[in-house]
Amino acid sequence: MKATLSSLLTALVIILAGCTSGQTVSIKDLRVEMKENPVGIGVSQPRFMWKISSGSPDLTQTSYQIQVAESPDNLKNGKELLWDSGEVKSDESILIPYGGNPLQSRKQYYWRIKANTNQGSTDWSPINTWSMTLLNPSDWKATWIGENNLSNPGETKEGKTRLAARYLRKEFVADKPIQRAVLYISGLGFSESYINGKPVSEDIFAPGPSWYPNRVYYNVYDVTDLLSKDKNTIGVALGNGRYFAMRDRQETLPSLLAQLEIEYADGSQTVIVSDTSWKVTSKGPIIANNEFDGEEYDARLELSGWNKNGFDDSKWLTADVMTTPAGKLTVQSNPNLRIQEEIKPVSITERPDGKYIIDMGQNMVGRLAVSLKGKKDQP
Repeated sequence: MKATLSSLLTALVIILAGCTSGQTVSIKDLRVEMKENPVGIGVSQPRFMWKISSGSPDLTQTSYQIQVAESPDNLKNGKELLWDSGEVKSDESILIPYGGNPLQSRKQYYWRIKANTNQGSTDWSPINTWSMTLLNPSDWKATWIGENNLSNPGETKEGKTRLAARYLRKEFVADKPIQRAVLYISGLGFSESYINGKPVSEDIFAPGPSWYPNRVYYNVYDVTDLLSKDKNTIGVALGNGRYFAMRDRQETLPSLLAQLEIEYADGSQTVIVSDTSWKVTSKGPIIANNEFDGEEYDARLELSGWNKNGFDDSKWLTADVMTTPAGKLTVQSNPNLRIQEEIKPVSITERPDGKYIIDMGQNMVGRLAVSLKGKKDQP
């Protein structure tokens, strides 16, 4: 017996209905201040965002409920909540402000959300987190430090300015099991920061530039996984950026403000701050730098292991206390620059004068990585 067209269509509708009947709506892509699990939020009422997922079209949120606590267990148990929004009749899911008890400097918080929709209710979302930054000026114990001299040939603050990079380091001991460690840092103009020889992040040219008389940015990094239970070293290389600009007379030299706060498993704390116990040198391989002309690099002056334990810094100087920048110290909310792609040149052409033209095949902003062989002092 041949099936009619109408019976086939009816069967198809039944099959499709069966495929979708078991699907549920769910919460995903939770964000605080537009970031996933951010470290170092600087606003007193952070804002929440989320998305709702469904296998069926025409999905509409009808209400939501947000909960915030100081631990995941408190959230799961629904106890000692800092904020429970209750059921809020709304289709809004973007930039919903926190409305609970006042938040504290440094603290880490946990949150979750569930929602009702025209297609049913979601379960509680996975628990996400965020942490606050240093909210009060009195939370800062660190001092601005650097090298407050011009000690290399050709350095000048006048006209076409010229200055070598500064290298700063500090060894310390963390003698207990570590629960959490957070680094608050501003290296002006730009900085690269390391703990035990490893970069604290993938950021480059950090912190972001600003109008320094009005505002100075700092960054916050969770560095728990970089620390060892024993000796540790923090190292920071300072470039000029726009803080020590390339034209006119400059009064300010590159400076570092750093505060590493370590929480131990037993509840005690250690704070490592930038001060005159740090060592500094400008006798490293970056003998000149600015963001327009790039940098001059002398490989004969490399400081092998300068950002690791046990480096001999006996010839380095004691860090100078630097002038505090006039601008308000502010946690940076926008992301720093990061490497987006690595590309190889499409051609390398030697010129008659011995110079080379490198064709990258596209318009780009970046820096070169090159392997060279030669003898010391060989032109």
